[in-house]
Amino acid sequence: MLYENWLHISSLEIKTPYCPPLQKNISCDCLVIGGGFAGLHAALRLVESGKKDVVLLEKRICGGGSSGQSAGLVSPESEEDMQTVIEDYGKEKAKIIYNIPFKGTQIIIDTIKKHGFKCDFRKQDTLFLSIKKSHNNTILEEAKAKKEMGLSYELLDEKKLRKIHPGKGYTLGLRYPGSYGINCFAYCLEMKNLLLKKGVKIFEDTEVHRIEGNTAKTHLGSVTAKKILVCMDKIRKEFDEEISKKIYHIQTYLAVSEPLSEEQMKSMFPNGELMCWDTRWDFIYYRPVEGNRLMVGGSSPWTAYYPRYYHSPKVIEYCINEIKCKFPKIKDIRFNHYWSGLIDATKDLIPIVDYDKKNKSIQYALGCAGLNWAAYSGDYIARRAINPKETEDLREFLGMHRKFYFSELFQKIFGKRITFALSHLKKFM
Repeated sequence: MLYENWLHISSLEIKTPYCPPLQKNISCDCLVIGGGFAGLHAALRLVESGKKDVVLLEKRICGGGSSGQSAGLVSPESEEDMQTVIEDYGKEKAKIIYNIPFKGTQIIIDTIKKHGFKCDFRKQDTLFLSIKKSHNNTILEEAKAKKEMGLSYELLDEKKLRKIHPGKGYTLGLRYPGSYGINCFAYCLEMKNLLLKKGVKIFEDTEVHRIEGNTAKTHLGSVTAKKILVCMDKIRKEFDEEISKKIYHIQTYLAVSEPLSEEQMKSMFPNGELMCWDTRWDFIYYRPVEGNRLMVGGSSPWTAYYPRYYHSPKVIEYCINEIKCKFPKIKDIRFNHYWSGLIDATKDLIPIVDYDKKNKSIQYALGCAGLNWAAYSGDYIARRAINPKETEDLREFLGMHRKFYFSELFQKIFGKRITFALSHLKKFM
């Protein structure tokens, strides 16, 4: 397999101009730092609300960070199981939290439809799969949680499951609607073109090193703005040491196959496309993508919390072989491209979306582990920059200094990596 992001290759037909780096000192009304899903949606909300002077700075190219590396899963779900969210927050607060990624999903879908984006947009119901009978309780608990929340779902026993997804060894399934698949890098390119058309000034290859007052400093220039919206990933301690300690990374891997025949695709999805996840702790997920190909993703306990890119294909090869064992008709299919991604996250997998504690004209949208969370978070801080009094107050859930299961003192003693891993394992403790 070639270590290369296939999403970039499949997006070549989208023509977008290169935006040269900032090389002077300028000023503007609103500055957005970061050209991923959060930053692009923040800029879109600003300009569509009538802001005429919007600048966006991106350290690579738009979509060149985490947003353009992901599997393109657009689902109304939180990154945690619904059952876990209810246990942590209670039913009423869980409804508020669920509404955030739900609205984020709608923002993405509405943008695609309104502007006719070409980004391999596919309706794909989610199918949560138990890989053995001892895991069935995980599926049943999630079904119970969805019922409590009044959400649509279908519980599938082995007989019903085989009709829609006849993989070997799956013992129980939970299907629910409202999820979609997209080419996330193509989406970012389409957003960039839309923003340029609407008059947003975009500067790529422009990394912001620090903010002094209301001025963002780069290597060759600076931007002074009335409002600054920080939507960066991989935030460095040199930029802000305190905030950098609150952002962690989950390492995942993706691979894309050569084209499948219609017969091979039907052997996996006889009644239509699905977005599939299984019940392993280091889950495997897969879905059909453009060109009758299969995208497979997954992680490993050994690499999930490693803080730097680990490029070995061993993790994704394991995931691919597991899928091939489930579906013998694709056992000879080759996977030509694979890549890794470091997804920004927080200890509770809910983003940090908050004001700077010293300067209320600066806001942050950080640690957005899902595309839906990122889209909502960017849109949210833009609405709050435009009219804070008419914007919902979600500081209890998104605030920078909210309480986490493991404290900062614990992190000082045991380190960042162990703290982050234990935060995710707490439901098994």
